[in-house]
Amino acid sequence: MKKYLSVLLLTFLSFNTFAQITFEPGYIINNSGEKINCLIKNNGWKNNPTKFEYKIDSNAEVQEGGIYNIAEFSIENGKKYIRKDTKIDRSKSILKRLSKIKEAEFTQETLFLEQLAEGDANLFYYEDSNLIRFFYNLNNASTTQLIYKKYLTENNRIGENTEYKKQLWDDLKCGNLSLNDVKSTDYRKSELLSFFTLYNKCKNPNYVNSTTSQNNNKNVFNLGIRAGLNSASVDFKSPQSSTNFELENNSSIRFGVELEAVLPFNKNKWSLFIQPMYQSFDGKEQLEFQKVSVDYKSIETSIGVRHYFFLNSDSRIFINTAFQIDTALDSKIDFESSSDFEIKPRTSFNFGLGFARKNASIKLNYNPRRALLSNYAAISSDYKVLSIVLGYNFL
Repeated sequence: MKKYLSVLLLTFLSFNTFAQITFEPGYIINNSGEKINCLIKNNGWKNNPTKFEYKIDSNAEVQEGGIYNIAEFSIENGKKYIRKDTKIDRSKSILKRLSKIKEAEFTQETLFLEQLAEGDANLFYYEDSNLIRFFYNLNNASTTQLIYKKYLTENNRIGENTEYKKQLWDDLKCGNLSLNDVKSTDYRKSELLSFFTLYNKCKNPNYVNSTTSQNNNKNVFNLGIRAGLNSASVDFKSPQSSTNFELENNSSIRFGVELEAVLPFNKNKWSLFIQPMYQSFDGKEQLEFQKVSVDYKSIETSIGVRHYFFLNSDSRIFINTAFQIDTALDSKIDFESSSDFEIKPRTSFNFGLGFARKNASIKLNYNPRRALLSNYAAISSDYKVLSIVLGYNFL
């Protein structure tokens, strides 16, 4: 088992050397209004950036772009950020820090805003930790925040300032867009984007939001099958030393499915997953006075987080860790001439390292310790398993 762990660690260190965030084709517009094609370091920003790195070509030196010298920048088939001088309300939304003032409390700032919709009406997005704000303008006039604010009333209740709905109704009237359309639009990216798309299509029936088509080209969910091979060991320790034993290097198959949700930030490099799999262990040992057998079958349900290191558009390395719930299926440790022990595992953690290319993947997974006898106080039995798992995603 230690030999396998050494291979796992060395493989990870080797892969991590090559797993870098790359410079990707894009453009910048400088303060003079000059558009320059270049290579931009794609950090997959979750929060709106204040600066970034770029190169004029692959052999050029890395330069820094920021609010002070760049008016606009975009990565090909990615997000577009535009510099705006605008007023922003940074009122807190956390209950303990709610303002007692209903009206927006503005400060003048210069920001890189992400453009969500481009047309007669433009929609912009700003995120900074738990602060989310939307902005808009018409026909590229001055940019204004869509106002939504939670506040504390005189009765210590939570109130909502939904002035953004009045802004939409006053400024974005067109065709069949009704007051009910405005009232039903929540202060969320998907709903505001849908509203602005309807308005722009009303103004131009041939309207296509190129910004949306660029940013929504990745699957949010991946569903696939998994199958692999276990190399496992079980030990047993009790006050009676004559019953202690250890069974090592037992091989068995495992199979199951996985559902993965890719998180929409940091260049789609983070995801959450749930993976139920069937696995088993079957071993026997001749002790000093009797025989013992272990019959252990279970459904492992791993719930975890995964991080990808992209090598190119098709290939990526990943690491993951997961909280594991194990449900034993009629499993026991059977002593020939003494009491049997029912296997009821405790929860545990596992760790994995893998490589994926397009829809196929291969992964090494390690569970360093799983306690099998949760119902017994003085007796313990630990399960350790190293697995190699093959996968294929249908979605």
